[in-house]
Amino acid sequence: MPEDEFQEQLSRRKAMKIMVGSAGLVATLPVLRSTSGEAAGNSGTALCHIAPSAQALKTAHVAKFFNAEQLQEIAALAETVIPTDEHSPGARAAAVHEFIDEIVAISEPDTKELWRKGLAAMNRIAEAQHGRTFAACAADQQTALLEKLAVNEDHPGRLEERFFVALKKATVEGYYTSAIGIHQELEYKGNTALLEFPGCTHPEHKT
Repeated sequence: MPEDEFQEQLSRRKAMKIMVGSAGLVATLPVLRSTSGEAAGNSGTALCHIAPSAQALKTAHVAKFFNAEQLQEIAALAETVIPTDEHSPGARAAAVHEFIDEIVAISEPDTKELWRKGLAAMNRIAEAQHGRTFAACAADQQTALLEKLAVNEDHPGRLEERFFVALKKATVEGYYTSAIGIHQELEYKGNTALLEFPGCTHPEHKT
């Protein structure tokens, strides 16, 4: 890939400080989702999850941990982290909120508590500043709220800062293991066989 195109790919979603910064962000989540929407077992195989569509999921997502209102809040938060743009759909279309519901449902009690309290804290902050829940805020208001939390991302102290770190990690994991994230955002085409390999074409250096 040419350097200028590579840089464009890196900068395309940089409107916020909270965009993906490292592949290491995805290392802490316990499970990926299979194409049926069920949690993968302990086989060690990481399976991608598929966003709802007529072809991929024949049944609607059944909430495992969060209620319907909380899932909408998570969908809004995740979409703010990875929004839809001209290149590919964002986290909401990739069903990241459903992915998060599934992984939190099988997580330790302290993780569940962080998500419960974190969602409540985000709504308190949004209501204090804008008089409405986070999901009801305008896109620029949502972005501004998360940008403030991203300032202390490397050393989170407050509840809402720790929640933001968990949210970002889960969003990155969910998005880049979804069909949308893999095939539309990253444009992965799958493994292909080469009929021939021409080898290096640069001129030899004489010593």
